[in-house]
Amino acid sequence: MSIESQAKTQAEYEPKATSDAGSAGINEPSAPKAYVIDVGTIRDTVSAARGMPVSRDARPRIVSTTAVLVGMLELLLGEDLNFELDAAVRGMYQTAYRLLRIDRRPTNDDPTVVAWQYMRDVAEMTSQLVETYADQQGGAEFHAQ
Repeated sequence: MSIESQAKTQAEYEPKATSDAGSAGINEPSAPKAYVIDVGTIRDTVSAARGMPVSRDARPRIVSTTAVLVGMLELLLGEDLNFELDAAVRGMYQTAYRLLRIDRRPTNDDPTVVAWQYMRDVAEMTSQLVETYADQQGGAEFHAQ
């Protein structure tokens, strides 16, 4: 491959600035991204976890609700919640990651009350992060639920 064709091929893959001086160029921010986190569903799941009784009969529901909450918490941790700028958010991230460590999770051998308390802890952390997310989005649709 000749040098000219290599340069042409490389140029095809590089981002291009727009020709209109008023439009967004390479180093300018693009339009805001669309947020797809369903705040209402997360709030409903947290509410269900808070209201769940601790009993041996509830163990399967505790385990399944915990799995859903863990997924929601991980989803929220993937969002940009100004971690670098806000010490309170940074503290929430640290607590959440500590909570999600495998060695912190209950096993089948643990009593039901241990699994229930873990579910409640994950629900509280998820609640804090989803409210932070909603506050940062600032839209009425996030607070209306």
